[in-house]
Order: sequence, then structure tokens, then C-alpha cells
Amino acid sequence: MQDKNFSESFKQVVSQITDIGKAWHSSDLLINAKYNAPYAKNSLKDLPSLDIAKQQEAIIVSAGPSLHKQGVLKKIKESNYQGTIVAIDGSLVKCLKSGIIPDYVLTLDPHPTRMIRWFGDDDFIENTRNDDYFSRQDLDVNFRNNSIKENEENIELINKHASKIKLIICSSAPKNVVKRVQEAGFKLYWWNPIVDDPKQENSLTREIYKINKYPCMNTGGNVGTAAWVFANAILKTPRIALTGMDLGYHLETPIEMTQTYYELLEFVNSREELEALFPKFTFPLTGEVFYTDPTYFWYRHNFLQLLEQANGETFNCTESGTLFDDNLPCKTLNEFMT
Repeated sequence: MQDKNFSESFKQVVSQITDIGKAWHSSDLLINAKYNAPYAKNSLKDLPSLDIAKQQEAIIVSAGPSLHKQGVLKKIKESNYQGTIVAIDGSLVKCLKSGIIPDYVLTLDPHPTRMIRWFGDDDFIENTRNDDYFSRQDLDVNFRNNSIKENEENIELINKHASKIKLIICSSAPKNVVKRVQEAGFKLYWWNPIVDDPKQENSLTREIYKINKYPCMNTGGNVGTAAWVFANAILKTPRIALTGMDLGYHLETPIEMTQTYYELLEFVNSREELEALFPKFTFPLTGEVFYTDPTYFWYRHNFLQLLEQANGETFNCTESGTLFDDNLPCKTLNEFMT
């Protein structure tokens, strides 16, 4: 953990995230990998080569608040960008609505009812019943206010464009996502997540690999980092821009609307202890202050560790948030594209 005046409670929560995540997801990872094995015809090894223009650089389109606040997709569309566009599941519909068809889309999370939303959910009402995960933090006001109608439109939009997109689909994908993307017509390329040290005898990663023999890829614990690893290590793109990778919240966002608010309540006994779990960072390009939580900080830490081993250049063009370091320079997206 970086040298910063973090509270002891914050450090303690961050130190437990790896084990907590593994405990939450280990059974789902195995169950889903076994279910998905018969459906996989192609893996990362079967990806076709990119043309020369696409090989030179890439933009990762994650789904943080800056994607909307900074007008990222409008900038990309107006620039007639010729490089590769790698989106994540949570930004796919936003890309399509902006007239941008990503070259690749990554999906990672094994959640059985939430991830299907990104591809249009035929069981939307049932899957969102008694679950305020999205309504607490949804950036798409239209979707929040007219969710059923928007979901139906998203289904049509995905069906129209899926066949033009390569879906880099993790073996952890839940059954409903696999069924939906197959029906929509995506070109599927499978992979396994590295969730622990595969050299260890009781490694979960090794157990998953034995099921399907798909290539394994580090994720840093989240799909945005996985998209960057894919561009850097699989596509071997020498110049990459990150967008929508806030890994934090604007100060005006109440902590009650953060992603893991309910889970964090289990670690504290008072409001003061709760607030200590949300440290602040000052974004270097603008001086604006953002705050993060233990999970986003853990993602940040993982990304910066992976970056130390990476080749090529990566720039954070998110224009906000907490993801920056000496070897991760920040610049505007327009600067990167020009």
C-alpha cells in the first residue's frame, strides 16, 4: 500500500479484499467454467490479426463517471479515431448509442443477475427485484427513470451490432450472459481469469484451467484493468489510453451511493469509522479532489503493480479520479488522439 495517511481500519479492509473476493466467487468461477466449457469454440489464441492502423494504439473505454462527465465518447466519435477501441461490458451500450462500435468488449464478473443487464436482459424485472445496486449509482438517468423501456431498446441495439464485435468472454460468465450473447450473435473468444498463483498446488486458477485449457489472463480484480491487460499483453498495443477509469467518486457523491457501501457497514461501528474508509486524492491535471473506497483503492494498487511489468506506453486520459502515478502520466484524451 502506498505511503499515505490511511486509517488503520482502511488498511485492514484493503488487506482482506483478495480473500473476501475469492471466498465470494470461487464456487461460481468453477460452476460457470464447467457449464461454459462445451460452448467454447475459440479462445484468445484464435483472435485474427489487426490491421496496421489498429495495431498502433488503443483506447480502453471503461464505465466510470468521467465517461459521461468528460464527454469521452463524443470526443472519440468526432475525432474519427482509427486505433483500436476496447470497451467493457458496462460501457458497450453507451458506445453503441454514441455511434461507436468497439473492436472488442470484455466481460468478467460472474454475478448471476447483474451482468446480463449490459447486454439487454429478457428477465429485467425479475433480476432487478429487491436489488438497488444499479439504482444507487447509475449514471444513465434515462435508464434509471425509464429502465424497462430502455432495457428493451438496449436489446434491439445489441442485436443490431453484436455480429460486428469480438466479445472477449471470461469462463466465469454466468449462464444467462452466455445464452444472451450467443443469441445476439457476438463473435466469442474465451479466456480464464488468474485469481491466485497457478504455481500453487491447490490453485483455483489451475483448477479452472484444467476444465477448459483456455489461456489465462491477469485482471487486477476488475474488468477495466482486464481490458487494459488484454490490449497490452494480448494485442501487444504499444500505446494505450485509459478512459472511464476513475476508481473513485466526485466529492458531491454521497457515500451511500458508492459501490460497496452496504458491505463496508459490516466493518464499522460509527459514522466516523465509516468515513475513514473513503480517503481523498487530488487529480494532478486539474487539482480536483476525489475520494475512493477500499475496493477501488485495491484495484488502483493492482493496476499500478501490473503497469510496472508492462511494455509500451499507457496514459490515463480519464481526466478525473484517483488512478495516477509517476509511471502513469495523465493527459487529456484529445491530446492523446492528436
